[in-house]
Amino acid sequence: RSAAFWDSKREEEKMTFYFLDHSGFAVDTGRRWLIFDYFTDKPKGKGLSEGVINPLELGGKPVVVFSSHSHHDHFNPSIFSWRGKVSEIQYVLSDDISTSEEALFVSPGQRYERNGVTIETLNSTDEGVAFLVRTDGFTIYHAGDLNHWHWEGEPHWYNLQMAERYHTEMEKLRGKVIDLAFVPVDPRLGEAFWFGLAGLMETAEVGCAVPMHFWGDFSVMDRLKECGPLSPCLDRVVYLTKRGQQGTCGKWKASDD
Repeated sequence: RSAAFWDSKREEEKMTFYFLDHSGFAVDTGRRWLIFDYFTDKPKGKGLSEGVINPLELGGKPVVVFSSHSHHDHFNPSIFSWRGKVSEIQYVLSDDISTSEEALFVSPGQRYERNGVTIETLNSTDEGVAFLVRTDGFTIYHAGDLNHWHWEGEPHWYNLQMAERYHTEMEKLRGKVIDLAFVPVDPRLGEAFWFGLAGLMETAEVGCAVPMHFWGDFSVMDRLKECGPLSPCLDRVVYLTKRGQQGTCGKWKASDD
């Protein structure tokens, strides 16, 4: 299905997003670019249609770059090479990332406002933070590694504790309107791959949910389509088929603010 969801009364207000790889996305709000968890910077010399950031493609708009934590699949120091190649750039990094580069370092459970962008952070169930970003009339959620990590083979007490930790964070989103959400559906979790997505959709008002963190295994999209417990919300899920895929998303409903 098409990755286009928006209120018919506000069709002119749309975001465009690109799947860069794994948990990496670029979002064009129309006024600025938001780039999340970029880590795959090859093939060199390519662009958004191949899942690579080429600063020349960003059209002179302000850029905000987010990295949710220091794991190699969520952070690549190459992001700092964009400085000086775009007219205005800000970096928002989880405070577990060690670098001497100028950035806004964020910790869990905080709220920040910078140059027309409001950022709220949630506590990851792994490392770092998740981001709830409001800017240009839109609300965007990027989970980072905040997920319901129910691992087969772990003790029952561990998985119960994980469920409690995840749902504690999701309660902070209860009733919030989120226009665009990027959420892990990690196939390594076996039959529990969908738990994190379900937890978000059950608590927040999400207009468009985009799966991520599936390690290039696009077969997880077909598994999502057949996931009965998710059936009430599957019409709001974007099914990715390739790196560099482009989609559009607009206002889901009136803001909760």
